[in-house]
Amino acid sequence: MKPLPLKLFLLVAAALMPAVVLALLGVQGGIWGLQSGLAALLVVVIYLAALAMFWSIIRRWFRAQEADDAAIPQARAEALQADVEQRNHLLRELHHRVKNNLQMISSLLSLQADRIRSPRIRRIFAGAQNRVLTMSILHRHLYERTNWAQVDFQAFLNDLVRHLSVGNGNRSGVDVRFSVSAPVMAVGPDVAIPIGLIVTEAVSNALAHAFAGIADPRVTITATDSQGQFELSIEDNGIGTQQTAEPLTERDGLGFTLLRGLSMQLDGAATISSRPEGGTRVQVRFPSPTAQDAGLA
Repeated sequence: MKPLPLKLFLLVAAALMPAVVLALLGVQGGIWGLQSGLAALLVVVIYLAALAMFWSIIRRWFRAQEADDAAIPQARAEALQADVEQRNHLLRELHHRVKNNLQMISSLLSLQADRIRSPRIRRIFAGAQNRVLTMSILHRHLYERTNWAQVDFQAFLNDLVRHLSVGNGNRSGVDVRFSVSAPVMAVGPDVAIPIGLIVTEAVSNALAHAFAGIADPRVTITATDSQGQFELSIEDNGIGTQQTAEPLTERDGLGFTLLRGLSMQLDGAATISSRPEGGTRVQVRFPSPTAQDAGLA
């Protein structure tokens, strides 16, 4: 019981005390026509009975008030929970529909590419299809998680590489072995989309151009996150590039333009170089997403 009912009870008891005193004085003066002892006892009993009744009433009233006060936050909490569940359902449905629409676009591009005889134009359609597929995979990972703002980076990267290897391997006829090493971390779409598209461009380019005459083609993707710096490396053991390591600002072509732009979107830089043991290496360095989140916190 809160102290307020007790204070109210004491206040009423004190307010009635003068009346009791006057009644007792009247008893002593013989006003009531009863024996003084019996009359005094009757006055005290009536006073105590009135106080007891008043105490019972105010306790019930305050308990009812407390129950009402407790019911209001509970009702608000239930309403908020219902709103959250409705929002989650709408977000899940949104990501699911976006994923389905992107998959439909990818399928239409694939159907259109099958009617094209020119290998160069067919590769252009395949590149567009892979980019759409990357965003479709991201939205699927978003709606499968309870946290709608982030995806599991390692799972997303493995899933993306698996789809790229199946789709491009079937088209090129090259059986490429993939190796992926990435940290288990949560990243938002603003990081996952550029990284996914960078991997898509590098892998698609390697599958299309790097493995002619290579007996055991391999692609190795490594991502590291340490000391506030994130580094992504995509390497192949193909025929390699004739140029040494250089910034992508010196290269032309849509793929290189996308790599450069996506790296800048991550506030980083990308380089492409020949591996000493043969093949090509694409490296992207940018500030760690975890370090950025810690700075915002």
